[in-house]
Amino acid sequence: MLLLQLTIANVKMIVRNRQALFWAMAFPLVMVVIFGLIAQDRVSTTTIAVVDYAQDDISRQLIHNLAEVESFDVDVRQDEAVAQDEIADDDLNFLIIIPRDLTSKANRTPPVEIALIYDETTQTSGVILSTVSRFLDQVNLDIAGAPARLVLAPEGILIEEFSFIDFLLPGIAVWGIMSFSVIGVATSIANYREKKILRRMLATPLKVRTFFFAQVLAYLGMALIQASLILGVGGLVYGVPITGNFLVIGLFILLGNLVFLNLGFIVGSYSKSVQAASGLGNLVVLPLLMFSGVFFPPDALPGVLTSVVQFLPLAPMVEAVRGATLEAKGFSDFPLEIGIMALWIALTSLVAVKVFRFQ
Repeated sequence: MLLLQLTIANVKMIVRNRQALFWAMAFPLVMVVIFGLIAQDRVSTTTIAVVDYAQDDISRQLIHNLAEVESFDVDVRQDEAVAQDEIADDDLNFLIIIPRDLTSKANRTPPVEIALIYDETTQTSGVILSTVSRFLDQVNLDIAGAPARLVLAPEGILIEEFSFIDFLLPGIAVWGIMSFSVIGVATSIANYREKKILRRMLATPLKVRTFFFAQVLAYLGMALIQASLILGVGGLVYGVPITGNFLVIGLFILLGNLVFLNLGFIVGSYSKSVQAASGLGNLVVLPLLMFSGVFFPPDALPGVLTSVVQFLPLAPMVEAVRGATLEAKGFSDFPLEIGIMALWIALTSLVAVKVFRFQ
């Protein structure tokens, strides 16, 4: 009963702190709206280079049909080697190579392979592959009396497509939870220490662990409210597909947030003032925000960083929440992420207990 009363009291104190509540609830929503408008208003054009060795009616029809697509910018090239170098240098993402004697080969020895070379890290590659394949299907139908004589031979892998705001929304939700938990707990602990509340608590019948457990419960409850609000607005306003099980999403949020609450206790233990706690909390939060896949996939990072960042405390939570939210994945799909979060919970708990002082 006492634990419940303390938890409710902590929630009330959090809600009454309007400045903290703004950064926890309103600011992430502002970011969702801004990024959603950017993604909605942006009309992207994909450049597709074409080397046409055939120079016949079929090849010209294929190029003409591709050029009719508003989002495609078809660039007919003469030098295949230069185009291949641009692919390697990441200056070009898609290259179609139409072989010589296309009409003759299509009639004599179908199907004829039309090479599509592309950068497989490009997020739109799945859409481009399916679109070009549909055009080849149409060309096949237009060849009178012929079976499927052309087939696309892509050199890469297909990826599942999500829009920019789809990818970003779960990351913003996790970012808001992390920031609020780390900085909120750290500044609370520093404030209690400044006002001698922690030392006075030792003279009361209230058990210290009960007091802190109530704080943890209050912040975990606020984390669920934060996530529900941010994901709900993204789903309603921008149509982000929230296809996962809400229980799975919620459990991933609670599991990951335990790490951030421990980090908040650690930061608060080292901080001698509320201002110091806020600054040190941001020093912890900002690097995690930049390198944990909130705004871009970790695979885009150079070299060994791609492998290192997945072991940061924020990265597994972002990956798990994003997979559960957008792809309806479950616990069995994230054994590594759950293991990393569990390890961070254990390590940060030990450190928090070790460094915490009442004075």
